Amino acid sequence: MKWLACILSAFLLWSCSGGPGSETTNGICGFAYVGDGRVASYARIAVRNVDHTTSVDSATNEIVNADFYADANGYFEFEAPKKDFRLTIVYGGSAFTGLYSSGDDAKFDSLKLEPMATLSGYADVPDSCDFVWVGVRGMDELVRSDSLGRFQLSQLPSNDSLQVYFLRGDNNKVYKNLSVKLGPNEAEVIDLQPDPYKGKVTFVAVVDGKPASYASLSIRKSDARVDSLRVNNVVANADVYADKNGVFAIDSLKNGEYRLTVVQSGAAYSRVLSAKQIAALDTVKLQETSNYMSRVTLHAGDKYAWVGVYGLDVMTKTNEEGVFSLPMLPSNDTLEIYVVDEKKNLYVAKGIEPSAGSADFDYPSIVLQDFEGDTAGWYFSVDSIGSKVLSKAFETDKDRKSKVFHGKYNLIGTNNIYAWVVTGTLLRSEGWNFSSLDSIAFYAKGSGQIRVSLENWDKESEVKGVSLKAASEWTDLNSQKWTRYVIKSGDLCYNSQDNKNCYFTWNSLKDDVRQLHFFVRNGSEFYLDDIVLYGALF
Repeated sequence: MKWLACILSAFLLWSCSGGPGSETTNGICGFAYVGDGRVASYARIAVRNVDHTTSVDSATNEIVNADFYADANGYFEFEAPKKDFRLTIVYGGSAFTGLYSSGDDAKFDSLKLEPMATLSGYADVPDSCDFVWVGVRGMDELVRSDSLGRFQLSQLPSNDSLQVYFLRGDNNKVYKNLSVKLGPNEAEVIDLQPDPYKGKVTFVAVVDGKPASYASLSIRKSDARVDSLRVNNVVANADVYADKNGVFAIDSLKNGEYRLTVVQSGAAYSRVLSAKQIAALDTVKLQETSNYMSRVTLHAGDKYAWVGVYGLDVMTKTNEEGVFSLPMLPSNDTLEIYVVDEKKNLYVAKGIEPSAGSADFDYPSIVLQDFEGDTAGWYFSVDSIGSKVLSKAFETDKDRKSKVFHGKYNLIGTNNIYAWVVTGTLLRSEGWNFSSLDSIAFYAKGSGQIRVSLENWDKESEVKGVSLKAASEWTDLNSQKWTRYVIKSGDLCYNSQDNKNCYFTWNSLKDDVRQLHFFVRNGSEFYLDDIVLYGALF
């Protein structure tokens, strides 16, 4: 039957003046059939200028709007244009298209329609445009992309080179052309958007071996502090986000040290890296975050302080006891926390290394003096009744295997309770609130007795008779062996008149402490090392 249809159609075409495919006063004759041999009855046919583009007002999903139709046997006839033209025939899901010149001796007596193809993908959307239009020259199909440039030309003839054009969404001007040739039933996807990674530093973030889709990234100078003092529970305010595959693309950085932080839900990665190290990154692995809680020693009179982390955006506020919590911190890396007052004056900086998933309270401590570094503020003096300092030295001790303080002295009177020497340091001229001080620990040896004293003294307060002291009992030193001593805050019971009142003495001083002293009496020499304050961080 298929062959019969073809023979019949050929006979009908032959009846066209001039023979099949000829151009006569009646125009061009032709016959269209589908690939399986069926005639393309009543097929839609359009003839367009080869450079024809569709106006936005006439946008359609149809390949062509028919100029005329074939008859029941697939036969058609039309007047040849004077210029080059594109002939397109559509029948169901099949189509034929071709480019012709007005003087061609082209044969139209056997035009085979093939299954149509699909073209989709991402268009390069120009700046200031919210979308674009996509069409094919010589046809009527014109579709609109979405805001991301995604489009689909769902019906295109196959087996011929097509010129796809793109119109700007703001002024409908052609800004790009693309040549494609598709096979029957082919569904091609193209991406015309510029490579987002070209000229960029790229790396991927993963969590538990999976891409950290849409994770956030911040890059700060390694010593950066927040601009404004306000509570911010966000560890890192995003500068850029990863794509769905966890890939970051960032600009190259100037030379320097940076803290690079990647966050996704309860996981994070944070490291201090050089610009070169960041440029060489391939993969960063996020780990479970941690919560860090601790306490800081406040200035006397301050009600609170602010706590942050260098290179991160998180910021929290202490309570009146100096207790604070930093949530969702990156783990398994050294973080430098800093504490400032309302005027951004720095209290202290401290390195911490929170472990993944931890949420413990970190009881603070500070090595006040180990005699290895700066000892400029460390003084050695005597009473006012004639005792003498013979020598003061910071020397290496063979038992401690480190530098220690070594003082020699000569006291006036062996049983005179006011004959003593003192060594110590000024903690801060304005004073610290030591309400949360737990204890003072130190190593010592010598030939006499020692006591620890925290004080609030200056010349003005002494004149007014309000200088305060909270001292421990006298304790014997071992002249041959280093001993570790621990003085609890509750042991500071003696005032400047050496009267004992364990509750009143410490409580009258603890809110405003300026000096730490070690008094020594009897004997002739003593040694000190590794003085640590527990419950204090300043």
